[in-house]
Amino acid sequence: MQTSAREPDSSPLKLERRLLLSYLAAFALVFIVAAVVVHVAFVGIMNEQTATRLQDVARAGLRSVLFVNGDLAIDKSEISNTALLTRDQGLQWFDRHDRLVGSQGLTTGTGQQAFNSVTMPIVSPKTHQRLGTVRASEWNEQERVDIRYLDTGLLVGTLLAVVASGAAGLALARRAVQPVAQSLETLREFTANASHELRGPLTAIASTADAALRDGERDRAHDRSRFEAIADGAKQMSRLTNDLLLLAGADRSLEHDLFVVDLGATLNKVAQGYGARFSEAGIALSFATENATIVYGNPGQIERIVANLLENALRYTPAGGRVSVESGRDRGAILVKVCDSGIGIAPEHLDRIFDRFWRADPARSPGGTGLGLAIARALARRHGGDVTVTSQIGFGSTFVASFPVRPARVN
Repeated sequence: MQTSAREPDSSPLKLERRLLLSYLAAFALVFIVAAVVVHVAFVGIMNEQTATRLQDVARAGLRSVLFVNGDLAIDKSEISNTALLTRDQGLQWFDRHDRLVGSQGLTTGTGQQAFNSVTMPIVSPKTHQRLGTVRASEWNEQERVDIRYLDTGLLVGTLLAVVASGAAGLALARRAVQPVAQSLETLREFTANASHELRGPLTAIASTADAALRDGERDRAHDRSRFEAIADGAKQMSRLTNDLLLLAGADRSLEHDLFVVDLGATLNKVAQGYGARFSEAGIALSFATENATIVYGNPGQIERIVANLLENALRYTPAGGRVSVESGRDRGAILVKVCDSGIGIAPEHLDRIFDRFWRADPARSPGGTGLGLAIARALARRHGGDVTVTSQIGFGSTFVASFPVRPARVN
């Protein structure tokens, strides 16, 4: 029992964690890819610049080559005089057998991995044969230091960005999960309330049937009362089931239920059906249908909206009170107002009275299931309108059902 009670609370938390991990993975992947791209671009630019410099030095080394009787000779004065070499660069000349002929400046030795180099062939201008090579080298330790600094900055920046995105992802995950958590809580409350409402008539039916089966003496009058109790329980279950099915279908499109409805005739029909009940309860009921007009929708559901509002007024208006129903038009909407002089609704309850199965005082509403107002609002919204309420404790309530002048847009 303890595990099942925690499931509705743990499921949103698990979803929140999964969303957060997804956000972190996505952001981390983006930042890592961006860091790798920056690193590759930076190193590529530096290598390109180094290669360009070394190619210029190597060309200078080619210009200093002299050809004497088919052999190579090096004139280093051109390079030294023009100061083409920096202290971190060097030139080496090799013959066709890759033997070192001469060198100038810093040349490769120990720690050769820290050198960048470019090699160009030495070609005889007369025979166009390869007589050797010239190698331009550069000590690139500073470049490596710069790359390490860049990598350190990218690593720290990526970590900080991931942490910041984690905080933002947590906020986004909580915001995304909040409607899910509310829906789960609503579903849990709805299931508990529906189970509670169904348990009553089911218990009555089961206990009555069991008592009848255990009773060995048959008494027609007694049996009749038992069958009436069973029938009453079945009616309650049937009414509740129908209400739940009606609520479940309130989100469907009006495409096949869109008709022209005479609101005046609908109000008069409801008045005839509820007149006797209000008279028995000692409540004055008045209808003003002079301003009634045409609305579009399902006639049975529009009638159900008004009937549910009247049921609510009948239930919470004491004897000697009055209830009035009038229609009108305001800002392009057709309005049906149901005003009563009942007990009123506390301000803290106004936001909940349209919730399914919710009742402010179940003891004062015998026979009600708490679905009437929820059904009225759901059906009104299906027609493109709404049901709103204003109330004051001790002075009554006014429910307003609105319907659009034009037909509701179907999906």
